[in-house]
Amino acid sequence: MTADALLDLAGERGFRWRRFRAGRHGPELLAGVYQWADCADVLVIRDAEHAHAYRAPTGPAIDVLAPTHVYWWYGDYNLVWTLRAVLTLAPPGEPDAPAHLTVAAPAIGARLP
Repeated sequence: MTADALLDLAGERGFRWRRFRAGRHGPELLAGVYQWADCADVLVIRDAEHAHAYRAPTGPAIDVLAPTHVYWWYGDYNLVWTLRAVLTLAPPGEPDAPAHLTVAAPAIGARLP
């Protein structure tokens, strides 16, 4: 599937999109968040060659776009592979779902350069 088709699929599945920009003239980020009961799957897109995804816990004092801990993450890869990774991740509670909470790497989240 193409990146456009995978982005459409993510939207159909319920990802909510947010756009960020550092200053008036960019750069821009696009972040998609899919909310589960007690965690969220997040996709952060810088461009077609730089995207990452992760599953983070949620709660009243937690910003899923700036996580300190994650259950799973997929590094800085091209958009198609990152979309495939997050869209095929097992739902929370299923046997193959990531369940071990770990400290988030500094580059994870929707932080602008």
